[in-house]
This record gives sequence, C-alpha cells and structure tokens, in this order.
Amino acid sequence: MQDDYTSVALHNVAELADPDWTESGDALRRVPTDVAANLNVSARERVRHPSGSEIRFVPDGDATVRVTLSAAGATVVRPFWGSFQGEEILEIGPEPTTVELSPPDALADLDRDAPAATGAADAFDPRVCRLRFEPWAPVALHRIEGSCRPPEPEELPDHRYLAYGTSITEGAAASATHLNYVSRVARDLGLDAVNLGVSGAAYCEPAIADHIAERDDWDVATLSLSVNMANRGFTVAQFRDRAANLVASVAEADPDRPVVCVTLFPYHADLQHEGDRERARAYREALEGVVTDCSAENVHVVDGSELVPATGLTTDLLHPGDAGMEAIADGVGAELRDVLD
Repeated sequence: MQDDYTSVALHNVAELADPDWTESGDALRRVPTDVAANLNVSARERVRHPSGSEIRFVPDGDATVRVTLSAAGATVVRPFWGSFQGEEILEIGPEPTTVELSPPDALADLDRDAPAATGAADAFDPRVCRLRFEPWAPVALHRIEGSCRPPEPEELPDHRYLAYGTSITEGAAASATHLNYVSRVARDLGLDAVNLGVSGAAYCEPAIADHIAERDDWDVATLSLSVNMANRGFTVAQFRDRAANLVASVAEADPDRPVVCVTLFPYHADLQHEGDRERARAYREALEGVVTDCSAENVHVVDGSELVPATGLTTDLLHPGDAGMEAIADGVGAELRDVLD
C-alpha cells in the first residue's frame, strides 16, 4: 500500500485508491475495497472520508518536508507535532496543493523530562509530524518531498484504540477532529486512535464485524451502537441480532482485547415531547442484553445515556458539541482505564 510513500506512515489508512476528482494521486481509504463493497451505500461513501486518518513522518534534522495533497471538496489539514497542536490550519481542495512543514523552533529546546512536559499526551514524540484530516471530504496524497522517515514504534503510543460507531464517533459536530470523543480518549489515555465511525451508516453489518475482528492492530475497542439503526427503521429485534453478531465476532476474536459497548447517548427521542422514549429505552436494553448473553469475558457495556447531559448536544438534539464530546470522553475514558488495568 505504501510502496510509493516509504518516507511516511499512513495511519488509519487501510488502502489507497484512484481519486475521482483529480487525475493523479492516491486517495486515502479507511477500510479495504472488498470490505466497503459489502457495506450499505452510505457507509461505502463515509469510509472514503479520512476521519482520524493521518500522514506521519519525522523530518531529518530541521529539514523542510513538502507534502502535496488534494481533496474532493474544500477541507483543512491540521499539523500536529507529537501531541502539540500546530499554529497553522492548512486549506486544501480539488487542485493539488503543496504544503511545507519543518520542526517548530520552540520544540527543538523542549525538555521532555520537565515535570510540566510529562503525561499521557507525551505518548507521541514531538518530532513526529502528524497531518490530521477532518472528515469533511475525501483526500488524496500526491507527493512527499524532502528528507524524512516514518516514525519508529518508540515514538508512538504503545497501544491502539479502535472505535466503531455513528457520526458521533466520526466526530460530526466537534469543532475539529482532535476534539471528538475518540481523539480525546486517545490523548487522555496515551493511546493511538483508529476511527471507524461512519456517519449515518453504522448498521452493525457482518462485513464490518469481520473486518474489525480480523484486524491485529488494536488493543481495545469501543462499539457505539447505534442511533443510526434506531433512526432508520430497524426493529429492536433486527438491531439486537446484528449487534449480537458484531459484539461476539469482535470480542471472541481475541480474549485479551477488551471490547466496550456504548448504548445510545441522549438524543431527541429522549428529549422531545413527541420523542419515542420507549424505543430509545428498548435499544439500550437490547445492547445491554447482548453483552450479558455474550460468552466472551472481555466485553463490557456503558450506559451512554448517563455520559452526557442534554446541554452537551448541539441544537439538533442528536450530535454532541465540544462540551458533549468532552463529557463522553471522560466517561468512556474512565471505563477504558478500568478494563486496561
């Protein structure tokens, strides 16, 4: 996959493909084509978006590295150096654009042993440049120029956290990709996040269940299931059957990898006069029952309705805003700490 880009690492990128908005470059895909082909149409589209995907490299000394990118529509790239947020926000679109990156001067004198410089966020070496993509539009990589190398394992977090779920997992209403709950949990716990959220399309399909179960690049997972199915007419029985297959497939694949299921967060069904509170309750109970009935001992459940107050949502009464994402991250992070201890 990375034969043409040996000087960088492509994170949360399972496959490269031909972009359909430009004649050159390689589009970043979060799941392989053969998996996407067996997902619903909306999910096939969403996995083309680089939500939580990154291009990572370490410059040679103070070398300037030039990265040429394009996107199907207007979007932005946010450079991070390790866990330090860059000062620039880089805009890209359908026309290939070259951005130049070199190590920030202030970080060259960083004392990593200073008390104020340590913590879980220190899991990334600050010399690792991380180009972090928003979920707004598919992105293609065209060229890498300049002296750099992929990060070494010791320059990255020791463990990976995989998250599957809806637009909430993908980070739809967060102000930036590093502010969604998946990114926040990963930062707080010193984990490397693999985001497999699919906005409007988390239908717990067998193809995604098998894909997650077969991957060997994660150590703990959350499955946030699934307001998409509740809002798209799936019966409670249909949801339970699909969720049971997903949970069992993922949890039973490796008993040493904890799997945390998260029931529906508060949303309009709970909050509006005309909302269907009974359906929301039934969905939550169905997932709790799936976890109780699962034979695997490494599967756990968290009540999503207790993780975020209604005021943490945006005005659509569905998607958490930044405050809601922070609240979810606090609750999910606490559970992951417990299961990882």
